[in-house]
Amino acid sequence: MKKRLPVIVVSGFLGSGKTTFIRYLLKKSKKKFGLIINEFGDIGIDGSLLKNCDQCNEVDFESVIELNNGCLCCTVQDDFIPAINTLLKSYSEIDAILIETSGLALPIPLLKALNWPEIRTSIYLKQVIGVVNGESMINNLPINDLNEIDHQYEDTKIIEHKSSINELFKQQLEVSDLVIISRSDILSDSEFESVKEKLIHKIKPEIPIIRSLNGSIELGFVFDSEIKTNYENYLSDEHEHNHPELFSSTIKLNNYFLEKKEFEFVIKEILQSLNILRIKGRIWIPNKLLPLQVQIVGKKINTWFEDVDEDCWRPSNNAGIELIMIGSEKKSFFTLERKIKEKFKIVSNPK
Repeated sequence: MKKRLPVIVVSGFLGSGKTTFIRYLLKKSKKKFGLIINEFGDIGIDGSLLKNCDQCNEVDFESVIELNNGCLCCTVQDDFIPAINTLLKSYSEIDAILIETSGLALPIPLLKALNWPEIRTSIYLKQVIGVVNGESMINNLPINDLNEIDHQYEDTKIIEHKSSINELFKQQLEVSDLVIISRSDILSDSEFESVKEKLIHKIKPEIPIIRSLNGSIELGFVFDSEIKTNYENYLSDEHEHNHPELFSSTIKLNNYFLEKKEFEFVIKEILQSLNILRIKGRIWIPNKLLPLQVQIVGKKINTWFEDVDEDCWRPSNNAGIELIMIGSEKKSFFTLERKIKEKFKIVSNPK
């Protein structure tokens, strides 16, 4: 009889560090994973970063399935169940299935989906890992600039929108078997202990809370731990399935670009007047061998040069920009694109 495959779910709010952690897991673990990557928008940025991470030799990158522009638990029959079945039928050598949820995904409906009759005889849930942005949790927030967004909600009187985000963060924590505090390298020991103390009150007392330095952790917490929350209780409980009222949009432009330092300076200036939770994507710069990867959480900007897989969109003349934006104001997306067109260089004949 064929053994059931373990499933590890990695959950966490927008920009918490889920992809960075998974890249470390792929590099350092000797396991062979099948991956399901869920994106809120329609550009597979995280999937591309995982497929091209250095030294991830134990992963058959054909076994990376991206489910974009939707919530896994809202598309169980159309997307999620077929993705699980594809991994089970096509990649018999994998040791486990790793699921990275969207930063806006409610985990309880996903846990219920893992118990569907079509797949529950072939898989079992081993662990739910919650990744938390340690830097933002200094201010007791799931994301750095949520306080600014809160002011926006108060101005527009959309109270239920704010409560949905708080409920989402709460649920991501309460079902976790392991909580990882990311960006711990920029926290002092006292700041880390303060963040840990805040999280202790949001989870069950037996759940480990550990620090992560650029995605790295002691892997025994993942593969050797026998701790299990009573997530089975959530399978029968009735939970409302309401998502925060957020939107996504994309920018895809040929011939628009800035050099790395110029981009960081200009985009920081542009973002000051905008309410955008999350931006990620890449910029193609002439005469650069690799595209510039862009990861922005609130107003915090991180960029680096890294390759992408062959299936990714590439602009003509190796000059262009591709971004996905997530936020509560659609008009901020239009403003960002307009300002990019105003401030970014236009290339006519790149060498």
